[in-house]
Amino acid sequence: MTILYLIVFGALAIFAWKKYYSKLDRSALKYFVGLMSDNKYDAYVKSLIESRNLRQVALSKFDLDESELNELPPLCLSDYYFDEKDQISVKRGKDGKDRSAAYQVSWLFFGTEKICLYQFTLNFDSNGQKEFTQEYYWKDITNITTLEETKTVYIPPKNGKGFPTPKLVNIKLLTLIVPGDKCNCFMPKGDTNIDKIIRGIKSKLTEKKKE
Repeated sequence: MTILYLIVFGALAIFAWKKYYSKLDRSALKYFVGLMSDNKYDAYVKSLIESRNLRQVALSKFDLDESELNELPPLCLSDYYFDEKDQISVKRGKDGKDRSAAYQVSWLFFGTEKICLYQFTLNFDSNGQKEFTQEYYWKDITNITTLEETKTVYIPPKNGKGFPTPKLVNIKLLTLIVPGDKCNCFMPKGDTNIDKIIRGIKSKLTEKKKE
């Protein structure tokens, strides 16, 4: 009887959570209801991103050959995406890392005169995706910064009823700043190799400003 009760209770709990996360990708759902580990969710997201061959997609968007963008080696930044304006499912893993139901990849290509940026954001909550492309001329860029911060995001209410729930998450951003505008790229925390590359980009910006 106890086993039957647990089975029924578990089924009801899963049904409730599925109703709560009704828009979520089925595999992503498993993570947010506790049926998938941190590592498996990371691997699932990584496999989806890798299958899209975003590097080539990015180059095709600019209609350029990579040999034309060789001022610096291309840089790929990627991490889970959080935004206070978008209500996205969020979970803090057992490893202490904040994960969401959205993931962003940014490819940056560096030419003699400009930086070409391509962003791809995959959103499991809406089963949608967004692309963003922009070209930033070195002469127009006022600053390139990195920032680690804690920000408030809002988790969607259950079944779409009630108010979103605020939650604090830890993020790291690379920001390209031009007069009147800026663009944020989500990036992993604690990657010393990427941090070194970004220092090189900042040095290149300083060099370009002196030309």
